Amino acid sequence: MYKMVNSGMLETITGCISTGKESVVFHAYGGSMEDEKEHSKFIPTECAIKVFKTTLNEFKNRDKYIKDDFRFKDRFSKLNPRKIIRMWAEKEMHNLTRMRKAGIPCPAVVLLKKHILVMSFIGHDQVPAPKLKEVKLSSEEMKEAYYQTLHLMQQLYNECTLVHADLSEYNMLWHAGKVWLIDVSQSVEPTHPHGLEFLFRDCRNVSQFFQKGGVKEALNERELFNAVSGLNISADNEADFLAEIEALEKTNEDHVQKNGRKAASFLKDDEGPPVRYDE
Repeated sequence: MYKMVNSGMLETITGCISTGKESVVFHAYGGSMEDEKEHSKFIPTECAIKVFKTTLNEFKNRDKYIKDDFRFKDRFSKLNPRKIIRMWAEKEMHNLTRMRKAGIPCPAVVLLKKHILVMSFIGHDQVPAPKLKEVKLSSEEMKEAYYQTLHLMQQLYNECTLVHADLSEYNMLWHAGKVWLIDVSQSVEPTHPHGLEFLFRDCRNVSQFFQKGGVKEALNERELFNAVSGLNISADNEADFLAEIEALEKTNEDHVQKNGRKAASFLKDDEGPPVRYDE
């Protein structure tokens, strides 16, 4: 971080804006950056610097999000634990880039250096945008936030081929009348061995939050899962619903192991998310 200020890429680092189990986030004012070809790269006026903690305890229980992600799988087994933490930062960068491309409101990636990710800051004048958990919204705004969230989950799944895997009111921000998604280092593709279970958990968090917030139109978790994935699982109780999800994941995994990812029969022609085929 000192080097980033020294090189002029960052003007000044103003302080810490959040501390989590896996990372610490700082606010900074952006400077300017010249690359080797003398093109100057645009640096946002305000930046967020996410520093992934290099203490390993927190990452031990999070292996499942990365070691079965086909994009990182081969490298995972060969790395020492410290390098795996760098891979978390890289995974967040790739996921954010994919989301920005689809037009999903999320931080823009500025730079990745080892386990430090520099992004655009969501907020204004050093004040971060509030989490949905903290913000007081009118019933109309709450309804609007719900429909935006539903659309973002569908976009994430269908256009980015991603499941957030830790979606809740704690990592959705409300800024300029829009819901913004953050914290996507654990996000996986739906073909991940537990991808659909993660999606169901996201749906439960979102559904419960908006139902408690008084949004009468909010779908329950099973309806939301079907609305996002398009899988139309028809089980009428949660145990059977989860059993169908696990059976689908098992079929997916068998296909991947047998045919490789690209030939997996549950993928759409464009290698999109899983499609459910009725016998």
